[in-house]
Amino acid sequence: MAPVNHGEAHSWGIRPVAADDDEYIDDVTDSGFHLFDDPAPASLDNKYPDLAKCREKCNVGKDKSLFYSRVGKWQDKPTDFAKQEGLTLVREAYPSGFTEKNSHYTGFTGFAKRFSQAFAEKTSGVAWALLPTNSTDITKHVWAKIERPALEVANGACTRIIKVDPDDFSKRYILWDRDGKNSDDVSLENGPVPDPPSDSGATFEPGRCRVHVTQYQKNEANNPSPVYRLDLTIFDNADKVAGQNFGVDAPTGKYVGTTSLLPFVLLAAAGEEDDSAVLFRYGAQSWGSNDQEHECDFGGY
Repeated sequence: MAPVNHGEAHSWGIRPVAADDDEYIDDVTDSGFHLFDDPAPASLDNKYPDLAKCREKCNVGKDKSLFYSRVGKWQDKPTDFAKQEGLTLVREAYPSGFTEKNSHYTGFTGFAKRFSQAFAEKTSGVAWALLPTNSTDITKHVWAKIERPALEVANGACTRIIKVDPDDFSKRYILWDRDGKNSDDVSLENGPVPDPPSDSGATFEPGRCRVHVTQYQKNEANNPSPVYRLDLTIFDNADKVAGQNFGVDAPTGKYVGTTSLLPFVLLAAAGEEDDSAVLFRYGAQSWGSNDQEHECDFGGY
């Protein structure tokens, strides 16, 4: 059979995708971590502000929250990335001196959990997270026990979590997306999202861009592979080729990335059946090849 031609998915405007300061409790691996209710439990040391006060004092802009876990001291890589991207670390979201410990050290760990939770709850839009890409266990630390649950469950304003490689800031991945397929793994299967703009000197025409996709059926003469294969060509607003990616293996439901002159990586995923729509993500936008809002069409088989 001939390849499935998914036609041209017209569609996306070029716009950028617009915090774990666990230094204080980095060595705490208490499996009893939990999201606090308001008011703070009476068992917490009242020498420090309660959760309600943390929520009141915390202030962070949309798409500006930066979390981190087990990647070193906040003064090093987290601060470097925050400066590079104009982001806010947890201590910077509060008035000067608010997150400092006083002479009552025994109550400070609980306070650190509270102001970390409030920071996550006040996060809106995209949240950024510097997290280990190796086998470092972060499952019992404040990011996994308090901050991420607050972002995904308690906070309806957070739309996406982007994981950043602490050793290479250009490597960024969708860790979780409120409207997409959520993933609790750290295998980065949801693929790379945004890469920096190309520094090759080549330019593109911003505006309404499109992508042409050819999907090859499985186990056929022109694709003996047991998974689908995709050819993708990205065109800019002037209808000039901005990027291409041919012969890409695309297991069902797994996003594959195509780089181009555009600011971010275009993600595409084949469906379960030959006539299923191909799904796309670009920055904060998503659509399918059968989405008429994006003027998409199927071609012939």
